[in-house]
Amino acid sequence: MKDSVILITGASSGIGAGIAAYLSQEHRVIGTSRSAQPEGAFPWMQLDVTDPHSISQCVREIVDSYGRLDVLINNAGLGMVSSFEEAPRENVERLMNTNFYGAFWLIQEVLPIMRNQQSGKIINISSIAGLMGLPYRSVYSASKFAMEGFTEALRTEVGKFGIQACTLQPGSIRTDIKGNRVSHLPKDSPYNPELQHVEDIINTEVDAGIDVQEVAKAISKLISKRKIPSKYVVAKPFQKLVATPIRRLLPSSIFQRLLENHYSIKS
Repeated sequence: MKDSVILITGASSGIGAGIAAYLSQEHRVIGTSRSAQPEGAFPWMQLDVTDPHSISQCVREIVDSYGRLDVLINNAGLGMVSSFEEAPRENVERLMNTNFYGAFWLIQEVLPIMRNQQSGKIINISSIAGLMGLPYRSVYSASKFAMEGFTEALRTEVGKFGIQACTLQPGSIRTDIKGNRVSHLPKDSPYNPELQHVEDIINTEVDAGIDVQEVAKAISKLISKRKIPSKYVVAKPFQKLVATPIRRLLPSSIFQRLLENHYSIKS
């Protein structure tokens, strides 16, 4: 898979930028963002994942330039902290359009190309919030749970064409994600002080998170594998433990209490 042609969305900052820089050492990476970036270690293309015309144009230009597309990494996404009751509709729609529907329609555009090639890998960047519902991140969790279910179903549909799909679930990663949230934290919220406290915990966990290079290395391994797993968690040991075996083994009531204690939420 060396010299694969790889399309990465949301590559201007955070996890996407780290992935693009790392993979460009051995592959032909095309980084994308809403605003085209200056030429650097790899080419950039303008892509707004919420705009169908932008999606079609970007994919067409890649195929015209490279003749193929080997790997699609759907990374573009937004974070959100809010009580569900108070979540502004425009914030919810913006988040779902970016986190889920953007990847959804981009994959539909790419599938005929990969099917004709009889090969391709689709890696959807999800989150451990797609494995367990996190308080005051209900909308964010909804977008990631949707991605998990969609990818699981897609994987079974396209396997016969040599196409593989998986989700990668990062835990807390040390990035500037705070500046890319559509949070809603009114001071007079009846959900305070818990609401504000949860955001403080999230920010602390991000600041102490693992380096983005760990995510990039994990994706590099997935690209090089002949067969990729359906899910792949990249997180600190405790988060990985909570998101997978503990989540599956504990009764739901006990797991809920565990989350409440972690975020200091009164039930």
